[in-house]
Amino acid sequence: MRLAVILLASLLCLACKESLSNTSAFRWTRFVQVEGQSEPIPAEWVSTNAGKFAHSIKLPNPLPKDSGYSKGMDSKEYFAHLCRTQAGQFIYKSVDNVEGFYFARPPLRPTDDDLQDRYRLEAPEIERTFQLMKATPSARAGHFVNPPWNLFAFVEEPANPNDAKSPFVRSYGYRQDVSSMTVEEVPELRSRYGMVWRGIRRQNDRELLIAGSEWIVFDLRTKEVMALQRNFAITGFTRNTKEGIYWLSSPSCPNLHQDNLAMRFYDFISGSLRPAQGIKK
Repeated sequence: MRLAVILLASLLCLACKESLSNTSAFRWTRFVQVEGQSEPIPAEWVSTNAGKFAHSIKLPNPLPKDSGYSKGMDSKEYFAHLCRTQAGQFIYKSVDNVEGFYFARPPLRPTDDDLQDRYRLEAPEIERTFQLMKATPSARAGHFVNPPWNLFAFVEEPANPNDAKSPFVRSYGYRQDVSSMTVEEVPELRSRYGMVWRGIRRQNDRELLIAGSEWIVFDLRTKEVMALQRNFAITGFTRNTKEGIYWLSSPSCPNLHQDNLAMRFYDFISGSLRPAQGIKK
């Protein structure tokens, strides 16, 4: 009898350890209210100046505090509801002959471990795109400066404060089979407009393996929002990963779906900031 009790206790302990191993070490525990969001967001999202700025932007059509979640909704039902009622692309203002723009918050390049974690990434639907490219200004700019397909003349970014003498970098001049991308430090921005991303939080979203994100195009001088793309991703169905999580291959909202994610971002920003074709540096 005693041996049976010991064996049962051992099995329960192993089950407990297995359960703990499936719990993200990055689970959010502290939330803060910000100007640009209807729900309090994880404190980690505003731990940098770029994050604080992104979450300070107020939208013309802010999300309602009520996400529409109802008790008993499963993951797929809730995802379909969020896509149907809250996702979309909104162009509030368009400008012609825009040479380039300021990429105000270049994402870090997520690892495979990041992409298999429920909570670690702020906006996995966006950040996953940058796992497939080098984490350099040149590589990021190549999705916007690539004639005759992508027609911006330049992209500007914050410089790396650890090794730059100027606050910004500008990437320009790339032409396939003709010239490589030039990246130079610059003391001030030439851009009038910027683009930034952020995560969004909806009731019970990560608990149900759903993550929301927003791309925002804005006026650098006035902070006016010119365009918004809001999307959601759902995971939990991948074999051979912890909890079935793999954000890299997670479906996004069908009304915003496009196989080439980087091209979707280009199409979005160029719908508001219409590039000046043929303009050189």
